[in-house]
Amino acid sequence: MKKTSLQFLKACSLSVALLGSVAVVAAMTHHDVAFAKSGNDNGGGNGNGGGNGGGNGKGGGNSDKSSGNSKADKADKKSSDSKATKSKEKTKVKAKAKAKPKKKDLAEELGVHPSELGALNAAHANENALKNASPNSRVGRIAAYRDAVLAGEQLAEDLELKEAELAALPVPARSSSEVKTELDLAAAETATAEGIVSALEDQLATADPADVPSIEADLAAALEDLAAAEQAEETLQIEYDAAVDYETLEAEVADLTQKVEDQPELERSLLEAAANKEVTDEVEAAVKKLLGL
Repeated sequence: MKKTSLQFLKACSLSVALLGSVAVVAAMTHHDVAFAKSGNDNGGGNGNGGGNGGGNGKGGGNSDKSSGNSKADKADKKSSDSKATKSKEKTKVKAKAKAKPKKKDLAEELGVHPSELGALNAAHANENALKNASPNSRVGRIAAYRDAVLAGEQLAEDLELKEAELAALPVPARSSSEVKTELDLAAAETATAEGIVSALEDQLATADPADVPSIEADLAAALEDLAAAEQAEETLQIEYDAAVDYETLEAEVADLTQKVEDQPELERSLLEAAANKEVTDEVEAAVKKLLGL
């Protein structure tokens, strides 16, 4: 009995090397039943040769069954892996579902509770309602506020453009009023020079032949003086026009700047005229959101 068990364990070790740990379990389980039967036969007086032969033969049977069990285990493992994969996929789907952002309610979206808006909740009105509302109605007053905000945005854009234009212009060395004083004098000198030229031309037309050379010389000099006076006047006119353009644009920038600075107060007063509750910065911001501003 002991020798037979030892030989069978050696056979099992060989099975372990060839078939793996799963085959060993199957072989050992099968051997317990087979060995008990073999023990009964030996008790009947069978020789060791017959016992060994039977043992080896049954060991071979165990090898076949172990192979079958190995395939079954692989199939079970594949099925288990498939289930695990599906389980992971379901977990991912659930995780994505949980990660989906929660839709904000109106209070969260506006930053204030609708009750704080009071009558200003009328800002929910559609475009047609705002456009056609009576000026003295709640919606009409909200529409006036909206129009003022839009006008303020346009003012800000205009100011930005005008400031860019002003920055591109050279700063005048003198004011337009200073240049105008010189320009008027230059214009008078030009007029005087024109008068002299005109008189000499008249004299030349009726002069005695002996006086012609002298008159022509005076006329030539007068024409030079007229050209110089006209050039001086033109130069001053250019300077004056540039100064006027700069000062005009500068005045527009100043006017727009003042309007943009006054805009928040104007908008708030219009919104307060449409409200029936205190208007805070948060409330005004919420109304702008409702109006799409």
